[in-house]
Amino acid sequence: MVGLELRTRAELRAVPGLVQSLRLLPLGYDALAGAVERALTDNPMLERSGSACPGCGRRGTCRRCSGVLRYAGRDPTVTPFDTLEAAAACEIRSDCRVALPVVISHLNGRGLLDAEPEEIATAHDLAPNVVAEAVRAIKAAGPVGVAETSVVDLLLAQARDLVTAGEAAPSIVELVRDHLEAVAAGDTATVARELKISARKVEAAFRLVRARLRPVAVVEVPERPETARVPDVFVYRSRSGDLEVEVPDSDWFGLGLADVPPTLKADVDASAWLGGHERAARDLLRQLDTRASVLRRVATYLVDRQAGYIERGAAAHVPLTRTDVAAELGLHPSTVSRCVAGKTLRRPDGEIVPLADLLGGAVAIKARIAELAAAGRVSDARLCRALADSGHIVARRTVAKYRAELGIAAGGLRRT
Repeated sequence: MVGLELRTRAELRAVPGLVQSLRLLPLGYDALAGAVERALTDNPMLERSGSACPGCGRRGTCRRCSGVLRYAGRDPTVTPFDTLEAAAACEIRSDCRVALPVVISHLNGRGLLDAEPEEIATAHDLAPNVVAEAVRAIKAAGPVGVAETSVVDLLLAQARDLVTAGEAAPSIVELVRDHLEAVAAGDTATVARELKISARKVEAAFRLVRARLRPVAVVEVPERPETARVPDVFVYRSRSGDLEVEVPDSDWFGLGLADVPPTLKADVDASAWLGGHERAARDLLRQLDTRASVLRRVATYLVDRQAGYIERGAAAHVPLTRTDVAAELGLHPSTVSRCVAGKTLRRPDGEIVPLADLLGGAVAIKARIAELAAAGRVSDARLCRALADSGHIVARRTVAKYRAELGIAAGGLRRT
């Protein structure tokens, strides 16, 4: 009893810190992202790094949307260059095709690569020559300037294309490469002197640059539905076919502590002021990671138990309650409830569903009742027998209750 009392006292002393660490657990992704943005605005010791993935919003390398670990189905919100990808797939060598969706995922809204090809190869564990071939295929299949790494390179590609087509003099290439600032300022005299051509030819080149060159590689983009809000839990399929779970944490948001210049560290007042902000930043990072850890633990268990439901639908749903999950994971039922309430999960096929769909005791039974009722007029007694044949032993009055919840009238007729 003494040992139990001492352990209880220790746990009670830890409660305030635990509660503080789990402060972010009830928040859905939108509210969580809002809290992060406010912290970035208010706290000079908190900084963000990495570009956002266009498919999910993750900062840094994204395994789901890169194409290395692809969904079984295609999600139109993940890859915004499907038309270009299809065209480039006809151009690329077959042994390099694995790199094509990876490189496509690194194209930003201008059609530019957000990283050098060598960096893309390193980030996704691909051979540099394979990525280079994917870049070549995209350039061959796409509009002029696509898959360049800077706006200047994009404009240079467009300028060279005009020269090749006989629509511009070769000097336009040098003009774009070395004198864009002069074009913006309308400084014809300087350009004429540097290029050793007449001011009239320079003015004509300026007009051509302004009229024909664009800082965007226009890509035909298919119509896309409105981007769904970012879910709280991602479920994706690994190369081995297993279902894996990811939950946004501090790394997901690209958060870290800012570097403090030595001059500020040496200043006592500045150091003390930044020290308070640093503690607040560390607290936020810890709370984000604690939320992610607990939510990932619960979601992983739910996904493991409901793998059949995720793969085959409602008929394979396993009865599972919050209390069951709490007992299995050694958590309090209220913690599981806070993990699940208001959260969403993205399935491997890209569909976003409530995380609570993985809980419940009669999902498969209700799905079977709806299936049987759709086949014709079926009495409650026959529904009981058919359910028993499927392995579901359900009382007749329970069947009547589920039928009523589904809006199916007695005899199998759908109510209007």
